[in-house]
Amino acid sequence: MDIDKTLHDEQRIMRMMRKTLTSIVRDTAPRDGNPSPLTEATVLGIKDCLVVISNREVELARLTGRTLEERPHYSDEKPSAHVVKLSSIPKKTH
Repeated sequence: MDIDKTLHDEQRIMRMMRKTLTSIVRDTAPRDGNPSPLTEATVLGIKDCLVVISNREVELARLTGRTLEERPHYSDEKPSAHVVKLSSIPKKTH
C-alpha cells in the first residue's frame, strides 16, 4: 500500500475522531442549570484523547509536508500570495 495514501487516510480518521469527540462535548454541555451527563473521568478522558489526536495530526502534517494552517478555498477565489521566480527579478547593476 502507498505510504502517502496511508498517511492521508490516517489524517482523515484523526479529523473524524476529533470532530466526533467535540460534537459529543457540545451536545452534552450543561444547559439551563442542568449538570453535564458526563462524569469528570469521562471529560478528562475526552480531553486526553483530543490531545493525542492533536499531537498525531501535527506529526502527520509534518510527514506529509503540509501545515495545519491549510483551509478550504473556493475555486474562483483569488490567491492571497503570488509566487515570483527569483530568476525573473532583474539584477541591479552598479
